[in-house]
Amino acid sequence: MDQQSAIEEIALIKRVIDESREFAFNIGMQITVWGILISIAVFASYGAIMLGYGHLAIWFWVVMIGTGWIFSLVKQMRDRAMTESLGAKIVTYVWRSCGIAMTILGFAGILSHAVQDWSIAPILATIIGIGFAVTALIQRFKWVMSVAAAWWFGSLLMFLVRSYQALPIFGIMMILFMVVPGMVFHRQWKNKQISIETK
Repeated sequence: MDQQSAIEEIALIKRVIDESREFAFNIGMQITVWGILISIAVFASYGAIMLGYGHLAIWFWVVMIGTGWIFSLVKQMRDRAMTESLGAKIVTYVWRSCGIAMTILGFAGILSHAVQDWSIAPILATIIGIGFAVTALIQRFKWVMSVAAAWWFGSLLMFLVRSYQALPIFGIMMILFMVVPGMVFHRQWKNKQISIETK
């Protein structure tokens, strides 16, 4: 590889990272909405289980997850022009892959009895941590990596609980480590857009 090729490849990598960092702020709305929807499903399921209506819990998840996917697909179609860059696609595909994996594990895993009901919360927490870890790498923000670490620590804690009492822990984590970071991402993206428009 000659020096010119190396310089061009480094420039390409830098452009991809810059594009990914810019788009990562724009995923804040989706992260926030998903966090709220899953929180509702978690606390509704926990309440149903505690009241002896555990068989209804799956329907809360069907409605909330279905709503989340509809929202994401509609937003993707509206923001298509913003996701054409390679950097944007990397961030989008990472979170979308995490979402698909969690949906499969949550429904197919439980309905097939391959995954124990109580263990789904820590399993999902582990995957969410991956999404934040990749986002942290792209954005180079240490606090985002701390969010990923919080998800992994919470996952370990919930595995140790080994019961449905892991659900309220998961719900609280959703609010603190999904909704709040999502709001921060979205606010930073909006501030950046305002800064661009005023130039």
